[in-house]
Amino acid sequence: MVPTSSTATDNPTYSASTDTFIYANCSQARFSPGSAYEINLKSLLSSLVTSTVLNRYNNLTVPFGSGVKPEPDVTVYGLFQCSVDLDPTSCSSCVSRAIALVGNRCPNSYSVFLQMQNCLVRYDKSSFFGVQDKTVMLKTCGQPMGFYDQDALTRVSDVIGSLGSGSEPDRTGVNGDVRGMAQCTWDLSPAQCQDCLTDAIGRLRSDCLMAQGGYVYLSKCYARFSFGGSHARQTPNSNFGGEKYDKDDDDNNIGKTLVIIIGIITLVILLVVLLAFLGKKLRKLQGIFLYLISFFFPFIYKI
Repeated sequence: MVPTSSTATDNPTYSASTDTFIYANCSQARFSPGSAYEINLKSLLSSLVTSTVLNRYNNLTVPFGSGVKPEPDVTVYGLFQCSVDLDPTSCSSCVSRAIALVGNRCPNSYSVFLQMQNCLVRYDKSSFFGVQDKTVMLKTCGQPMGFYDQDALTRVSDVIGSLGSGSEPDRTGVNGDVRGMAQCTWDLSPAQCQDCLTDAIGRLRSDCLMAQGGYVYLSKCYARFSFGGSHARQTPNSNFGGEKYDKDDDDNNIGKTLVIIIGIITLVILLVVLLAFLGKKLRKLQGIFLYLISFFFPFIYKI
């Protein structure tokens, strides 16, 4: 596996823009400035932006042409994809913003995967088109909802369930103020797409069901949900606040609470046993004391 490094927004917040950065995954292997790979990469990225006018998805290989033989460290494979509800102008803006960030986030990297709120850009020196990949790129859950908020839990469960029951590569779900979205890259076959989304949606349900929002990004698909607002214009964790919610931390807190409760119950039981033991001892001492009084001071009983 090619070593990579990742960066991500610590606390993505609500934004009316479709251009909010989510994360980037960059290879540690880098090409030399002015190399043939860089020249082909610039051509690829420019062509991707141009093709947003007519498509919400496209994959390209540079150098172009069916008769061109791929060369190691020279040929570039890339794609872009926008959310299903983006118009061409918004899609073009999002992809252009993503490409502009590539130089800052992943300078001269051979392989880049950059995810925005409503679009992604990816390229590599090896072809990844049509290849299934369910590597977890990013998973975040919001702050936990109220323990007794059964209505909110039901709405979240319904939305996540609706994402899992679809058959399209782009899926949305709504129940009241809960919005959900799931999408896989269009280079996958329907079976591969379903397999990837089943994994992502399953992780979202198991890890973030009790949270106020969450998202799971895999290499070839993602699933997310949030509370309130237009889903197309809102990051999944607009209600996350200043901290990330992690299921493992919540499990640890529950474990600590159980330990405290068990400790208190054990202490109460020991106290009851001790009092019962002392009660028996006191009754025995009382009997001995009365016997001694009656033996040495029999006149007291006569009185």
